[in-house]
Amino acid sequence: MGKCLKRANNFYMSKHLFYRVLFCLFLFITCRGARAQEYCYSCNTDSLAILLPQKSSNAEKVKLLALIIDLRGDNTALPYLEQLLPLAAQEPSFNVKPYATLRTGLLLYQKKDYRKALNTLKEAIRQFDENHQIIIRLLAFVRIVYIDSNLLEERYQFYKEKLDYYLVNGPMENTAPCYHGLGGYYLYQADYNMAISHYLKAAQIFKNISPGWYNNEMVVVGTSYAAWGNEEKAKYYFEVSLPLLKAAKDSGNVCYYSVALSDLFSQKQKFKEALHYADEALKYAKKYRGSQHAVAVLQKGIIYLEKKDAPAAFPFIKKAESLADSLHIQISTTFRYFEVDFAWYKYYLLTRKLKVAESYLLAAYEKAVKKAGNRMQLKYLRELSKFYEEQQRYALALKYTREYELLNAKIEEGLNKFKVAQYENEQKELAQNQKILALKQESDIQKATLKQRNIILWLSLGILLLTGAFLIFFYRQLQVNRKTLQSLRATQQQLIQSEKMASLGELTAGIAHEIQNPLNFVNNFSEVNTELIAELKEEIEKGNTEEVEALAADIAGNEQKINHHGKRADAIVKGMLLHSRVNTGSKELTDINVLTKEYLRLSYHGLRAKDKSFSATLQTNFSPDLTQIEVVPQELGRVLLSLFNNAFYAVAEKKKRLNGAFEPTVLVKTKQQAGKVEIRIEDNGIGIPPEVVNKIFQPFFTTKPTGEGIGLGLSVSYDIITKEHNGTIKVESKEEKGSTFIIHLPAN
Repeated sequence: MGKCLKRANNFYMSKHLFYRVLFCLFLFITCRGARAQEYCYSCNTDSLAILLPQKSSNAEKVKLLALIIDLRGDNTALPYLEQLLPLAAQEPSFNVKPYATLRTGLLLYQKKDYRKALNTLKEAIRQFDENHQIIIRLLAFVRIVYIDSNLLEERYQFYKEKLDYYLVNGPMENTAPCYHGLGGYYLYQADYNMAISHYLKAAQIFKNISPGWYNNEMVVVGTSYAAWGNEEKAKYYFEVSLPLLKAAKDSGNVCYYSVALSDLFSQKQKFKEALHYADEALKYAKKYRGSQHAVAVLQKGIIYLEKKDAPAAFPFIKKAESLADSLHIQISTTFRYFEVDFAWYKYYLLTRKLKVAESYLLAAYEKAVKKAGNRMQLKYLRELSKFYEEQQRYALALKYTREYELLNAKIEEGLNKFKVAQYENEQKELAQNQKILALKQESDIQKATLKQRNIILWLSLGILLLTGAFLIFFYRQLQVNRKTLQSLRATQQQLIQSEKMASLGELTAGIAHEIQNPLNFVNNFSEVNTELIAELKEEIEKGNTEEVEALAADIAGNEQKINHHGKRADAIVKGMLLHSRVNTGSKELTDINVLTKEYLRLSYHGLRAKDKSFSATLQTNFSPDLTQIEVVPQELGRVLLSLFNNAFYAVAEKKKRLNGAFEPTVLVKTKQQAGKVEIRIEDNGIGIPPEVVNKIFQPFFTTKPTGEGIGLGLSVSYDIITKEHNGTIKVESKEEKGSTFIIHLPAN
C-alpha cells in the first residue's frame, strides 16, 4: 500500500490537474471502508482538499476534513479546522472535542503564547488518545513548540510518558514521533549514541508506513553521525538516502543533507567537494526561503572562511545575517544550528580585528547558553579558551577551560544517570522473576501446610467430638483452609493463563514473518496488474484485439494469484485468532499433518525473529495416509508450540556450549497405527538428565535457568493431551544426545 500511495503522490505532481484529482478521488473512495487515516500516510493533502467541493453530504465533508487535519497536524491545519468545526457540530456521531482543542492550541501558538499553546495541544493529544487515534503530525509539531519555548527537559518528560503510553495502549504508529522527539533531546545533550538509537527506532516504524518520514529519519541519522565525528557511518547514510530524497523531490531534506555533506568535506579540507554540495543545498533551498535558505547561504560563507578567503566569505555571511534578521531565525532551528555570530567571529579573526571577533564569539556563546544546548556550548567554550590563550590572556583562558570541563563532566554525569536507569530496569526484571519463583515456592509450602493441617484437624475431631467448643474451632479452621485452597487454585489458574498468553506472544513473532510472504505476492501482482491495465487501455485504443485478449488473460491469471495469496494470509490470521480465542471445549475434524506443519513453521520463525543468528535443520516425515481426527485445534496447537519451542531451545543451548561446532536438527514425524495417530518430535539438543526426566510433566518443574521458564508449559500440555483428548504423551531422552516427545491420540 505504501508503494501505491507513493505513486499517487508522484502522480499528483504531474501537469494534468483533472487526472490527478480523479485519481485522488479513487484513492480516497478505496480507503473509506476502514479508517482512511490508516491508509493515507503519504497522501497529498492539497490533492485531498481539491475533492472537498465534490462531497455532497455533510458527513463526507467532515470525514475528509478530519483526514486532512490529521495529516497536517500543525498550524497549516487551521483553515481546515475553521471549516470542520461548524460542520461537525451537525454530526452527533463525530467527536469534535479534540479538534476544537487543537484549534485553540494552534491559535495560541500563532500568538507566540507558547506555554498556553503547549498545555492546550497536550490536552488535544490526550483527547485524541481517548479515540485511539493516529496523530503523527501533531506529535511531531509539539516538538517545534518545545524548541520555541526552550523547555528541553519538559520535552523529554512529555515524549517519554507518551512513548510508554503508546507502547502499552497503541496505536504503535504514534511511538515513531515520540522516538524522534527523544532523539532530538539526546542530540541537544550531545549524547549521540542515545540520539541515533532513538532516530533509528523511529525509522524502523516509519519504514512500513511512510517513505517520506522514513527518509527524514535517515537524514537525521546521517547528520547525527557526522556531528559525532563518525565519517564512515555518516557517508553510508548519506549515500543511501540522498538518491531516495531526490527521487521523492524532497527539497527540504536534500538541502539538509547537502549542507551536512558540505560541512563534512570542509572539515576534511576538501573544499572543491564542500563548495559543490553547498551549491546543491542553495539550489534546493531557494524553494523555501526560510531557515533552510539562510543555513545554506551561511554554509558557503563558512567554507570560504575555512579556505582563509575572507573577501569571498563576506557577502554570504552578510546575506545570511540579513535573512536571519528578516525571518527571526534563532541559533537553534529544526533544520540545523544557525551560527552566524560564530561565522563573523571567524571572519574578523581572519582579518585580525580581534576586538570585534571577541564580541561575536561571546555573543555566540551567550545565545548557545540560552537556546542551543550542550553541544554548542562545548564548542564555543573550547574556542573561547583557545582564543584567549592565543591572546596571552591566561586568566580568561583558564576560566573558560574550567567551564568547559565542568559542563563536560555534567554531561558525563547525565549519561551515567541513564546507565543507572538501565540498571534499575534490569533490577526490576530480576525482582519480577524472583517474585514468580517465590510464588512457586509458596505454592508448594501451602500445599504441604494444608495437608498437614487437615490431618491434625481430623485427628482432633476424633478426640474432641464431645466438646462443642472444639467443634466450633474445627469448623472455623476448616473454612480458613477452604479459602486457602481456593486462593491456591486461583493462583495456579492465573499462572496457567500467563503461560498460554506467553505462547501467544511467541506465536505472534512467527505470524509476522509468515504473513509477510503472501502480502508481498499480493502487492507485487497488484502493481503488475496496474501496469497491465494501462497497457490494456492503450491496446484497446489501438484496436489490437489479439493483444487485448492476451493482456486480459495475464490480468486474470494475476488476479487468481492475488486471490490465492490473499487466502493464504487470511488463513494465517484465522489460525492466530483460533489460537488466541478462549477454549470452548468443542472438537473439530482436523488434519494433524497440516496443523503440525503450521506450528512447526511458526515456532521456528518466532525464534528466528528474536535471534537472527539462530538456524536449524528442519526434517519432516508426515504420513500421507493420516486420517483426520477430532481434536480442539487451538489446544493441540498450544501443545505443539510448546514442544517445538523446547526443542529449538535445546538445540540452541547445545550450539552455544559447543561454540557453534554443531548442526542443530529437529525432526517431526506422524503416523497412524492400531487406531491411534502418533506425533513424534525429536531433537539432537542437550537432552534431559535421567534423574529429572520423570518430573518434567509436574507443575512448576523446569530444567531452564531461573527467569527463562516457570515450568507450566509441559504440565499444561500433559493435561491437554491426557484429560481433554484421552491421549498419552511421553518423553525419551539421553543427556547431551537429545530428546524425543511422543504423542498418541485416539483415531476414532
